[in-house]
Amino acid sequence: MSGRWWSQPFAPEGSAAAEGIVKQLGRPALDPLTVLVREAAQNSWDAHLPEGAVEFGVDVRVLGENVDAWRQLLLPGPPSDSNVDLDNALRPDAVVLVVSDRNTGGLGGPLRAGERARDEETPDFVQFLRNVGEPSDHQFGGGTYGFGKGIFYRLSQVGAILVDTNTAAGGPAGRRLMGAALGHSWFLGDRRFTGRHWWGHVAPDDVPDPILAGQADSVAKALGLPGFADGRTGTDIVVLAADLGSTGWESYARERTPAEAATFIASSVLWNLWPKMIPDERGRCMRFVVGVNGSRVPVPEPDSFDELATFVEALHDVRAGKGASYSRTVPPRNAGSFALALGAAGGGDTRLVIAAAKPFEGPSHHVARMRVAELVVDYLPGPPHPDTRLSYGGVFKASEDADALFASAEPPTHDDWIAKGLSGSARGVVLGARTFVQKQVDEKLGFGTQAGGSGDHGLGELSALLAGIVPARIGVGRDTDGPGGRGGPSSGGVVGPMVGGSSGSGSSSRRGRKPRLTGTPSLQIHHGHPYLVAPVMVPADVTARIVSADVEVVVEGGGRENEPPLGAALPQVMQWQSVTGNVVVSGRSIHVPAGEESEWYVYATHVPDAVVRFRVSQVASNAS
Repeated sequence: MSGRWWSQPFAPEGSAAAEGIVKQLGRPALDPLTVLVREAAQNSWDAHLPEGAVEFGVDVRVLGENVDAWRQLLLPGPPSDSNVDLDNALRPDAVVLVVSDRNTGGLGGPLRAGERARDEETPDFVQFLRNVGEPSDHQFGGGTYGFGKGIFYRLSQVGAILVDTNTAAGGPAGRRLMGAALGHSWFLGDRRFTGRHWWGHVAPDDVPDPILAGQADSVAKALGLPGFADGRTGTDIVVLAADLGSTGWESYARERTPAEAATFIASSVLWNLWPKMIPDERGRCMRFVVGVNGSRVPVPEPDSFDELATFVEALHDVRAGKGASYSRTVPPRNAGSFALALGAAGGGDTRLVIAAAKPFEGPSHHVARMRVAELVVDYLPGPPHPDTRLSYGGVFKASEDADALFASAEPPTHDDWIAKGLSGSARGVVLGARTFVQKQVDEKLGFGTQAGGSGDHGLGELSALLAGIVPARIGVGRDTDGPGGRGGPSSGGVVGPMVGGSSGSGSSSRRGRKPRLTGTPSLQIHHGHPYLVAPVMVPADVTARIVSADVEVVVEGGGRENEPPLGAALPQVMQWQSVTGNVVVSGRSIHVPAGEESEWYVYATHVPDAVVRFRVSQVASNAS
């Protein structure tokens, strides 16, 4: 179980200083824990095996009584001049983050950077632990040049990590464990060192190598790491003396507790990795677990939350080929696809697992942008829905032909597409994608340019404000004080849902009370789609009846729209549902048997650019 730290001297021809490697990550706008989740998950997904789900976990641990084992194995640390003070960092209250994946290939390939990978191996081990700035070997992978691994070092208060991996190649060198640290460049006498350090077995040629096979297993057990006793392949990356960040605002800010950090990590998983939780057409996906001191913080399914359900639905449409194509006249001719789904605005979920790392405030009016790997790049904001009761979530996914062009627009943290500095096809594709998405959102929300070339926004916002789902009155017959319909100006007042008095035989009027609306129709989301829902009371009667509902668009003066604009949507009654929910009848009519009064809900399609009203009527049933 012997191992020691080795410090890298500058080569005569030059070397990379540790400070420069850490700075390559830049200053991310995202919380460092979110960056960790994003970067680690990208690495894990790029290494997935052909079959089965990738298991990805983050465990927040306090060393506690186990600190003695850590100090015995990892001390003495690198020289203090390098600013890697492990002696002071490894205390009982120190926190370590253990980032794990399983059903991945592990960090395989050669142990040393100057060796050629054999057969179909990829040099993942040296790319992660030894080299800097090497391009990705994985087609349509989430990463690009590997700078994101700097977040592991940055989260450590002493810039130190341990890596334990079991590779798919197997053999004695298949199990390998090694430490690494990034400090500051420093001098020992007249000799300058880079500030890079490795912990492991130092070979006779004075080059550090990982600890292998059974010895690696012994070290992992002594440190309480997950290990690979079950024989599965994967990687554990341990961030030593982790900085968990702060919570709260300004003067009220304080350090996160391990439990708060675990909740924030789970929330980051949901908002950034939800597409990987949904099996693709080959059944591939990722499963996530977040732990804190032996207990788990659940990571629920993304479609169980209103805030994410619209994004999930949009992704399903994109995967099914139902999205709008981002088409170009020059290659790549198909650069991506877009879909959008509506949801209820609501008050927002207050559960911390949703709120802690939510990337925007208020109801969603955003488009999740992603490449082929389906890892969220960012949430591009669009205009709020003109109906304040609605929200929306969209997805734009790059095509395989354009994936590399979008990748070239990403910063090291992969959290934006930046056209500045690009040229040629890459610049055209990235700029055009933003314009395409904005146009698609405007069309979906009814913000298209009006006929006549005014260039103003469409009537979506005005009609939403006038929509007849907040009634001024409930009555019988025509309301002549209502606002205009599509394209018509308001004449004052708000059109309310109307109860019609017409009937096929007139029997309902002879028998007394008629079916009636009993409350305010409301806008509801049902199976991911918005509906106008009107409550209806059907009175008691000794005769069976057929009760029908109609919904119509109102024009200026309160009349019914008979000739809608070309291509305009018409509202339709879709179903009746009993208040108890145990009876659902499709269509505009239901058969109500003789008996006591009954309460129902009528569902009609929502037309955002129209003022509508309901009517109900009844006739005697032929079966009576």
